[in-house]
Amino acid sequence: MEQTGIAPIQAAERINEIDIVRGVALFGILIVNMSFYKYPVYMERIPSQFPEGLERLSAMFIQLFFTGNFYAVFSFLFGLGFFIFMDRTMKKGLELKPLYRRRLTALLVFGLLHIVLFWSGDILFTYALTGFILLAFRNVSLEAIKKWILALFVFAFFFNTVVSFFKSAGKFLAPEKYQVIMDEMISSAIIMYTEGTFVELTLYRLVNEIPYVVVGVIFWIPQVLAFFLCGLYAGRKGIFNDIPAHVPMFKKIRTWGLLVGGVFLLLYFLIDYGILAVHPLLNVSLLSGINYIASIFIFPAYVSMIILGAQAGFWKKVLTPVGEAGKMALTNYLSQTLICVIIFYGFGFGLYGRVSVSAGILITIAIFLVQVAWSNVWMRKFKYGPMEWFWRLLTYKKKQPFMIK
Repeated sequence: MEQTGIAPIQAAERINEIDIVRGVALFGILIVNMSFYKYPVYMERIPSQFPEGLERLSAMFIQLFFTGNFYAVFSFLFGLGFFIFMDRTMKKGLELKPLYRRRLTALLVFGLLHIVLFWSGDILFTYALTGFILLAFRNVSLEAIKKWILALFVFAFFFNTVVSFFKSAGKFLAPEKYQVIMDEMISSAIIMYTEGTFVELTLYRLVNEIPYVVVGVIFWIPQVLAFFLCGLYAGRKGIFNDIPAHVPMFKKIRTWGLLVGGVFLLLYFLIDYGILAVHPLLNVSLLSGINYIASIFIFPAYVSMIILGAQAGFWKKVLTPVGEAGKMALTNYLSQTLICVIIFYGFGFGLYGRVSVSAGILITIAIFLVQVAWSNVWMRKFKYGPMEWFWRLLTYKKKQPFMIK
């Protein structure tokens, strides 16, 4: 039976600070994803492996401020968005499960098409699958959610550390054979991505990349779910219902998050540069684990910093336009792929494998500034971004108003 009174969140109901955080997260995600867009081996590229100078400093900049942190922020916002969606749906007396399952199913399809047709680094597919699990936590007590968060963080740390260990074992135990395999893989990927047609690239991904993506989803779900639950917990606590009243709490989270996370990042660089001696067999897995722990403390500090900056003064003026990009997060996330596909793939400008880390940062900044400008122009005329509008259409099974009258 068709439900009545179903409508998405309207402009007056939005929390501007959340949109601003989401917009900043889009930039952070792009600056890390840029390494995936433009080169076939991202996980091998830790700062110490670059020659000294601008490229090493650029790699350090990305590792220090971005890697692992903004996907955590984005995941946190997904969990928070789930609470807002759930709370609003329940207050209207509507059934949550049918609506939310349609919402997730649509996201699952978006992610699958994204992976197959354009780019295997997609996160939407994983988010959708994890979202179905998140639904089971809607009535779980806050105390139980805290325990689940802690357990998932611990599990994800040990699981990913062990996986990283086995990934790096081949490089240590048979370095020459490992290097030959890596060189062949890099060479074939660069040739395919700079010379292949759209159809050839799609078939290449289906055979050479997507099987690893499917397996990787299993590795990702526990840690993504942990960040989702952090967002659900914050929503249930009502932290974003009255942001001014929680300013002291945000300041405390900012300070302690940066302090503790900074200690782990310092440890990361001490190990990476050999100042703290670690057995080569353990090096990569230990660095991966330390980076993950650092992100657990840094991501809430980042959220708090952005929230505090958005309250008044200079930073509010700077961040407010970014919030318009955050309102169109799905559209902008997918358009980042389209732009980078044109820049790097052979049927575009064919720059795959030819762009340095520092140049990648400049390209990221340029893309994001264009997206912010475009989002501000678009949102003056329309209620939603184009993909957001389509997503709502599939969720609510009724046409949504699009243009601002």
